[in-house]
Amino acid sequence: MLRRIPPALVLFIIAPVFGEMFSGSSPLNEFVNPVTFITLALLYGCGAIIARELVVRWRQGWFSLLLLGLAYGIHEEGLLVQSFFDPAWMDLGPLATYGRVAGVNWVWTVHLTIFHALISIAASVAFVEILYPDRRAVSWVRHKGWWILNWLGFSGVYLLWEIATTYDPGVWKVLTVLAILFLVLLARFIPAPWRPPRHRAVLRPLGFWLMGFLGLFVQFTLVSQGADHGAYPFPIALLLITLFDVFMLWMVLRWSGNGRAWDDRHRLALINGALSFFLIFGPLTVGRQYPIMYLSNPVFLGLLWWTARHVNRRVALEQKTATTV
Repeated sequence: MLRRIPPALVLFIIAPVFGEMFSGSSPLNEFVNPVTFITLALLYGCGAIIARELVVRWRQGWFSLLLLGLAYGIHEEGLLVQSFFDPAWMDLGPLATYGRVAGVNWVWTVHLTIFHALISIAASVAFVEILYPDRRAVSWVRHKGWWILNWLGFSGVYLLWEIATTYDPGVWKVLTVLAILFLVLLARFIPAPWRPPRHRAVLRPLGFWLMGFLGLFVQFTLVSQGADHGAYPFPIALLLITLFDVFMLWMVLRWSGNGRAWDDRHRLALINGALSFFLIFGPLTVGRQYPIMYLSNPVFLGLLWWTARHVNRRVALEQKTATTV
């Protein structure tokens, strides 16, 4: 069935699903509102498609995709909704004051930028590439009309928000644009990080699932311990988040043989583990505010399990065929 649907269209839908609905930012009853869905799809979907197409056309790899994901996060949260700077942004909570210096919500800025890079862009792109393994290395947007449509959709949402927003971050707006340009140029020209393959037994898919789940659990815990419980000053929180994310990247590379020993079963398990964190803890934390999560999130978890089951069968069949040939 998927072969009949263009992968770019699937990514157009998957990116806002992962970035907004699965994360709990826009629960199902809000997400299916036509205006909300179109706005989020133009933002997340077009952003993910553009990031992937640039990486493919530049012949870059996963590191450039992460850099473009960081640029996307800064674009959405810094330029578009300006939650990096606006202390009255509705989702901030204690982070409106914890880590706010010189007009910037620093802990929120780092936390959300990493979230968008990992979930909104990298996880969305990798998930759809796993669904289309035979089209993993080729462009998905070959016609100029599609390419232009994605850029118009992505920039059009920004223009609408620019008209609607009233908060003025001052000089930080210029610095935000420069940061985005720097990350995009870095993604374009930085040499792909080369690491020799490690000849070791790759971690089982369950291990990668736990890595994705516990990775987000620890990061959110580090933020909440500082912001909600005052366990440490915000510079310590920023340092802990940075060190932990570097450690997690090292762990993924180590147990995947520097990304050369694992297959789609392991990659999907890592993604599903991260998404499962949101789907499990969403009802536990904001279920009273969004009771639909009690019904929708178990279904979403079931869909992730169903996808993993079919991917596991496909990879096992490929390996069996390769062995017998």
